[in-house]
Amino acid sequence: MRRMKAVTDPKRNTICPLCGGANACAVAASGSFDVPCWCRTAKIDQAVLDRIPVGQRNEACICPRCAAQAAPDSSSGPRP
Repeated sequence: MRRMKAVTDPKRNTICPLCGGANACAVAASGSFDVPCWCRTAKIDQAVLDRIPVGQRNEACICPRCAAQAAPDSSSGPRP
């Protein structure tokens, strides 16, 4: 049986996987989970997270601008 290694240090990737800009991740910049970061209190729509390419998920944080994007409102579609 193969054991998974626990993550003890954050990845230092500071690039948003959605837009390619800086992600403003204090954890990645500091290399420590012990610092406060904007993302810990942000509400991020699941549809936004689903846009992250599979190979880049859990590799880097998205930026505040991308995180603030809302899913398209299905109630605003064409009306009869």
